[in-house]
Amino acid sequence: MEPAVKESALESLRRGEPPLDREALEAITVGRQDGIWNFWQARYLEDYIADGGSKIKFFIGKPGSGKTHALLLMMEEARRLGYVTVYLDARQVRLNKFDSIYQAVFEEVDMQAVVAVYCGTVLERLGCQAGQISSGQGMGNDGHTANALRLEVQENLDTLYHNRKINNNFAMAFTQLCSDYLGLRYLHTEQRDILTGWLKGRSLPAKVLKPLRIFTKIDKYNARNMMASFLALLRLCGYRGLCLAVDNLNALLERGPLGRALYGKSARNEVYESLRQLVDDFAGFEGAFFVFAGRPELIQDEKTGFKSYEALWMRIQNEVAGLRPNKFADLFNQDNLIKEIFTVETCLELQERLNDFFALDSRLQREDLRCLVDTVSMFSPVRRVIEAIVGEYGAGGDRGGAI
Repeated sequence: MEPAVKESALESLRRGEPPLDREALEAITVGRQDGIWNFWQARYLEDYIADGGSKIKFFIGKPGSGKTHALLLMMEEARRLGYVTVYLDARQVRLNKFDSIYQAVFEEVDMQAVVAVYCGTVLERLGCQAGQISSGQGMGNDGHTANALRLEVQENLDTLYHNRKINNNFAMAFTQLCSDYLGLRYLHTEQRDILTGWLKGRSLPAKVLKPLRIFTKIDKYNARNMMASFLALLRLCGYRGLCLAVDNLNALLERGPLGRALYGKSARNEVYESLRQLVDDFAGFEGAFFVFAGRPELIQDEKTGFKSYEALWMRIQNEVAGLRPNKFADLFNQDNLIKEIFTVETCLELQERLNDFFALDSRLQREDLRCLVDTVSMFSPVRRVIEAIVGEYGAGGDRGGAI
């Protein structure tokens, strides 16, 4: 690994954040078999979701409990398994009605790459290649055969219009992009941008959409239907589905630098209502695994947290609570898992991994680590131990990290 990349990863740990570099992230991961991401991978991503199911999870834990770390590892595993992955930070994107969530997701999706993959599956199904269409080389060299091949490819693209799982306007926009990609029909750059922008949920005037036979806009009323269309399309492309992680959902309860709430009551309730609708409609999705992560205030604060919106809280609360962490629960508390698996032995292994990977010389003893793990703190012991190992441990306040 490049020294600059390694130093950047170490600096992230000093700030109380997990390193974004995959090699560094995996090098310092302990308790892999017990990690919630490993459970989600085995039980959902490789099984239930891969077979066309869908699931939404809420992931709660103290600052520094490993939430972001777990989400990043889940993203890596999901990509390896053939999912399209999207990671969103609720502090960086504005969440209101579901169309805002839809837009935030699609801004991260490379639609041109999806178009290319889908076109590839169509050509593979017909036993031809893109070059045969553009060069006129089909089963013969005469123009009639080439035209017949192009017509057959276009007819295969047009089958999207008859797929009941895909909205007709969504199919219209996507199919036109595919036809343009394959050279069957040509779009101007402006038209291509309009269709891509519409698929991403951007607000566009009707006068530019109508010539392209798009007669609706993506809004709070149809955004879930459009998301379901995209999920069905991903399956046709050969992807297993979409894995979405929304981190730092506690931004809904936070205040900005000037002390003003980032979300007023009305805006916050709009988000809660969107989540409530999403929970209710999620069974209609195909190949979707969504995780919303945040701090314990989301369930502890009865005035502004989940409990303040009864319609949502009734749907996600755990009706049966036990002493052991229930990894199947739709509302999972990372702190309960940390209490069970983050032992002194785990801390020693973590210290060894950090020393080896970053060439540190930390020599914390068992008693030091036991004190860090057992001392009550507003932070998770995971963060406190890491800060001690990398030499930046202190009794200071929250520096805004999100491990």
